[in-house]
Amino acid sequence: MATDRADVDRVRVLKAPEMLAAKVREQILSGELKDGDKLPAEAILVERFAVSRPTVREAYRILESENLLTINRGARGGAVVHAPDSRLVSRYLLMVLQAENATIAEIYQARSAFEPALARLVAEQRKPDAIKSLRACIGIAREAVGDPDAFSRAVTDFHRTMVVASGNRPLLHLFDALYHIILQHQAAVVSRSHREAAKSTVMRDSARGIRSYETLLAHIENGAAAEAESHWHAHMETAGRVWIEGYEQTTLLELERG
Repeated sequence: MATDRADVDRVRVLKAPEMLAAKVREQILSGELKDGDKLPAEAILVERFAVSRPTVREAYRILESENLLTINRGARGGAVVHAPDSRLVSRYLLMVLQAENATIAEIYQARSAFEPALARLVAEQRKPDAIKSLRACIGIAREAVGDPDAFSRAVTDFHRTMVVASGNRPLLHLFDALYHIILQHQAAVVSRSHREAAKSTVMRDSARGIRSYETLLAHIENGAAAEAESHWHAHMETAGRVWIEGYEQTTLLELERG
């Protein structure tokens, strides 16, 4: 009878270097080992964990490949601990999406799926700091109308501020992975509007977007969670059509290349 590959993976026994790397990784993730700490000398680890020097060095290589250690050579060298860096997650996720030819349209589909739910969460929480930050973003957007680069950044930052306010860290990492792409794309769309549309039209559309932000903020201030979610779902649907028009099949890599 054939053995299922998943079963083989489940019963695979960790090798000594992987086991040692797992122990050190757990100490880093739990905060027992902090950013900038130095691991004990190799000889001490050999004695403490009853392993060989090659095992310690291979464990170092595993952790170094995960950016959790830096190995400094020489008499005053050693293994220096690094806390996990969310920027590495963002960069790698973006590269994966670029390699898979993900499109701008897919990015807005994803955002439309999770941002309304986060708007509801922010309204349920009604945190004063979150309300203050969102109000400040609206003020910046209002002042930036007429400046394509500044306005597109203000729009992107309003959305990111709402994600931050929700407290949902997985979705914040996702948004941060896409931040540069979203900003770059929206700047291109706003610049196109300034070139092709009458100034009065651009100002009208910008003002409409800001009023929508103000409506969301009012729902959040009132703790009207269902209304906040419903409004933001409608906003993302309407705004998405504007942002995506002409970029339906544009991939993230194509946008990055300009």
